[in-house]
Amino acid sequence: MGNIDYLDVEKFIAAKIAEGLSPKKVRDAVSVTSLVMKCAVRANARKDNPAAAHQIRVPRRKLRPGDVPDMADIERLVSHVRDPYKPAVWLLGFTGMRPSELCGLRVRSIDFTRRRVRISETLLPVHRYAELPYSLVGGPPKTDAGDRDIPIPAWLCDDLAAMLAERGDGQHKGVGRDDFLFVGPTGLPLNLDKFRQDVVRPALRAAGLPEALRTYDIRHSHASLLKTGS
Repeated sequence: MGNIDYLDVEKFIAAKIAEGLSPKKVRDAVSVTSLVMKCAVRANARKDNPAAAHQIRVPRRKLRPGDVPDMADIERLVSHVRDPYKPAVWLLGFTGMRPSELCGLRVRSIDFTRRRVRISETLLPVHRYAELPYSLVGGPPKTDAGDRDIPIPAWLCDDLAAMLAERGDGQHKGVGRDDFLFVGPTGLPLNLDKFRQDVVRPALRAAGLPEALRTYDIRHSHASLLKTGS
């Protein structure tokens, strides 16, 4: 780790893009490397982070009128989302959080008294690379400003509390504050890829909404609602 420098990371980026890996996947790989290097700096194993400040341009899809779901669309979508994930979709729409931030939420992230959600962690699926297996990797939000508190409606707090109470009934020890807020069918932390595949896409289809609508696009609905004052 001590022998890796900035130029080594640049060569890695160029090589992976030349192999045909998408810029987004290359950026994700470098982001994970940067997190590891950041830990090394904090542990005084390195003085710098050679994986930081690299420019990897990711093509952005331009949003057109109708691409961003409005509140009526979200309500229709949620009505077809299977339990217990309805509160998860509402959180995306009402807070504008990223899907990775949704997956990183813990039970302690919800302040039921003040009716706020604290966003301070992310959880991303990292695909198999070399000898490293496919895994879920936790980390901080994308930017420093990503660590934030957002108000949520009282009824959504009630729905989240009911969801946790129901989940706790099926566990001898109940649900702890450090447990993930949303989990998959097997009890493992929520995987954003599987969440889209198994929950969001079937609901989009059933609601008559475009299946091309990304889970991430629900985040843009929040910004749209703020602009319109809805």
